[in-house]
Amino acid sequence: MRETWRGCDLIFFDCDSTLSKIEGIDELARLKGKAARVGLLTNKAMDGELDLADVYGKRLQAIRPTRAQLKAIEARYWEALVDDAPAVIAALHNLGKRVYIISGGLTDAVRGFGRRLGVPPEQIRAVELEYNELSGDWWRYHEPGAQQAKTYLAYDRGPLTISDGKARIIAELASGQTGRRMMIGDGSSDLAASGAVDVFVGFGGVVTRERVQTESELFLRSKSLAAVLALAGGWRGWRMTQGGRFEAVYRKGITQARDAGLLRFRDERRREQFIHEFKDFSC
Repeated sequence: MRETWRGCDLIFFDCDSTLSKIEGIDELARLKGKAARVGLLTNKAMDGELDLADVYGKRLQAIRPTRAQLKAIEARYWEALVDDAPAVIAALHNLGKRVYIISGGLTDAVRGFGRRLGVPPEQIRAVELEYNELSGDWWRYHEPGAQQAKTYLAYDRGPLTISDGKARIIAELASGQTGRRMMIGDGSSDLAASGAVDVFVGFGGVVTRERVQTESELFLRSKSLAAVLALAGGWRGWRMTQGGRFEAVYRKGITQARDAGLLRFRDERRREQFIHEFKDFSC
């Protein structure tokens, strides 16, 4: 009996270089004139050459961001959206999927960006910062502008500031919920969480990291996230979507996912399952 392709119900997205084309902390570094130093540390951590724990504090100490600067990064995230990200997330919600964002980025920026994408704040995890209450014009603490001028003091050292911590966050968010899990991300910290999900999709639409490309069960080279919709929803999702406002992005996703040049399956049997799932699909 032929095994069938099974979709997923809980969908976990990375943020930087996955939902948005930028790395938020690198953008902050550009604002501070520290782009080269911070960017090098980011790439070494995302490529798996350094543990994230070894670079996280160093990067923040180098740039010491303010609340206002993090608000600017939220806007930059939105300006640099990965192709089809809003439509894919909206379509997943329409199919009854539960969408989460798990990021090693900074909460003030990531949560605001996620809200714009329609992801509830309680389904977003990122790194919390503590601000210096005596920075800026602290004596005007009751004025909104004074709050925005507060500068970084410390960060919450938790699972999202180490290279293998995202699996713990997935377990926490999925606790008590049924359904198959999918994770989509570009970096080695995302790859390290692959054991906590049923399907891991390495994303190379913004940057291709050699280790992620080699070790991911599925690796998506497309600059669009549309294929994620087809992978998560399967044929049933396609049938539910036909004739509605998400039909075009779903059709695009199926087409991309069936293209071996855009989506690589490490296990050819899994690819055959997916192709068979959509055997009756016509472009």
